[in-house]
Amino acid sequence: MNIFEYEDYRNYLKDFLALEENQASGRRKQLLASANMSSSYLTQILAGTKHLSSEQAYEMALDMGLTEKETDYLLVLVDIGRVGTVKLRERLMMRLRTLQAESKHVSAKVSTDRHLTDQQKAVYYSNWLYTAVRNLVPTEQGRSIKDIAMKLNVPEPRVESAVQFLIDVGLVGKFDDGLKYRRGYTHLDASDPLIFRHHQNWRQRAIQRMDHYNENHLHYTCPMAISKDLAMKLRAQLLEEIKRLNQSMKDAPEVSYCLNIDLFEY
Repeated sequence: MNIFEYEDYRNYLKDFLALEENQASGRRKQLLASANMSSSYLTQILAGTKHLSSEQAYEMALDMGLTEKETDYLLVLVDIGRVGTVKLRERLMMRLRTLQAESKHVSAKVSTDRHLTDQQKAVYYSNWLYTAVRNLVPTEQGRSIKDIAMKLNVPEPRVESAVQFLIDVGLVGKFDDGLKYRRGYTHLDASDPLIFRHHQNWRQRAIQRMDHYNENHLHYTCPMAISKDLAMKLRAQLLEEIKRLNQSMKDAPEVSYCLNIDLFEY
């Protein structure tokens, strides 16, 4: 479900609760509990006779796992539903259009909880090694600088420098029993000047890894001739899949992988 396609929060809630997996998992009860709301009150909201408060909407957004941008969008929808003047409604609708435009970016589908300074980002995204080392730390092959250097086939001094940087910015911890991965998600917006370097770094790495292909790897290239409408639908589907992927990364890390997705008009 893409919340950015809705302009009435009640229709979004109805469709969300109607999803088969949500009905099977008892999501209605979970939402009621999170918003401290009775079932009869929710029924009145869905019927249009009552409105969600901003506080209730925010608690629901947290329970539904919405990203920061999706949460902002839901809160604006609730404000629009409760608004009492035409002027304020027009202003809120302008905010809604802005959020809809921003929803076309990957940043709308992920929640960033690790914020780096511009100077730190300039280092972190300058070379694939920094992100590679960080995501290798929680695996069996990332317990020490020596292990990481052997796994990545990189000189130990380079790995040591990368590890020290990651420790300094709080992405990795150093303890008596070794290095520890610090959970958190960093993200570069599509407008960030560093984004192209980041993409290039890992695509070059992917090309190099093709020489070491095994059955656990997947490389897929598909030039295609399709309609503009299908291209936009495909992009939207990929954004939703990126969101689901990021929300699913909660298990204890065991291996380090890199996923590249490319979709462009040529």
